[in-house]
Amino acid sequence: MSKPWSVVASILVVQLLACAGGGAGQPEGPAGEMRLSVQGLARGELDSLVVTAQPANVSQTLTYSATSDTFEGTLVLPAGAQTLTAEGFVEDGTGTPVLVASGTVTVTVVAGTTVGVFLDIRDVTPATPQPDIAPFIRSAFHGSVNMPTNTFTELAVSVVDLDGDPITYQWTSDCPTSVFTRPTASYTEWGNSVPGRCTLEVRATARGQTVSKSLSVNVYSLTPTTGDVDVEGTYTPRPLITAIHVQGQGLPLQRFLREDAVTRFPFVGPNRTFQVEFFVDYGTSHGTRTATLETTCGTVVRDVDTCAASPAPTSCSVSYTWTTPTGSPLCWLRTQATNGTLVDGFTVGTMVDQAVR
Repeated sequence: MSKPWSVVASILVVQLLACAGGGAGQPEGPAGEMRLSVQGLARGELDSLVVTAQPANVSQTLTYSATSDTFEGTLVLPAGAQTLTAEGFVEDGTGTPVLVASGTVTVTVVAGTTVGVFLDIRDVTPATPQPDIAPFIRSAFHGSVNMPTNTFTELAVSVVDLDGDPITYQWTSDCPTSVFTRPTASYTEWGNSVPGRCTLEVRATARGQTVSKSLSVNVYSLTPTTGDVDVEGTYTPRPLITAIHVQGQGLPLQRFLREDAVTRFPFVGPNRTFQVEFFVDYGTSHGTRTATLETTCGTVVRDVDTCAASPAPTSCSVSYTWTTPTGSPLCWLRTQATNGTLVDGFTVGTMVDQAVR
């Protein structure tokens, strides 16, 4: 379209004039004459404005007056009920009028009487489309990066697209002799029959937007010798709860980091619902892991647990719904993360206050 339509509503003032020789104070004019004046629109917003009356089947293209900044025109209508429809147009690149605004109102034409009516003219063009939210890599996992020939290592990536667009995957390697077991899946295994250093890359694409991640793997040749021992081990760090977020009824978002000196948030009211989310860095995808929230007052219900995703992410979050009780108890929200026998905890506190509204 040649001009944008930005007016949401405007007012159409209609004056219905009296019969010939109308009473005192009436505007002069023939019986049934209707003078139209549309205010609140600028010439740059519409190329034309057409008003049609039914059942009189009378139509008038209003003329824009730069002096008064209004669209004006006149209709001659018979007495009785008439439905007025106003349609605003702009011209597209080919000069074709395109409907961008419309409004309808019913008025009764009465001889000898002046009637005022308001017509709401609204934008009818479609809303501006939502831009694409590009995908992102939430977490990635890989097995050994120093491996012998003719063996396989595990590779996985967790990709999120907030629009829900389908995601495609493509794994590649700069070593032509290497093999992916599932080159177009989020999880695959990779191996190479020739020693050397290889760069592996995964590309995830959703609605034309691509994110990627790469890693380097060293492949070496094994020459077994009687009595040799091939030892592989894994390191499991202690999990770390890095942050707790709390928000809900009457409580804006409260963020507590592990390094904060104070972890108390403002008093909250009774019988209210809050969202509690805490974030865990396990430092590894291995082990037997848990992440839980307990409270000394009210009830907590587990909502979303990204730590339970497969393959297991190294960093994740868990969210709960917390409902406060009646009374005025002191409250602790205690989070705990474990990996086997390794444990970490992080606690925030507040009080339920009957005076909080």
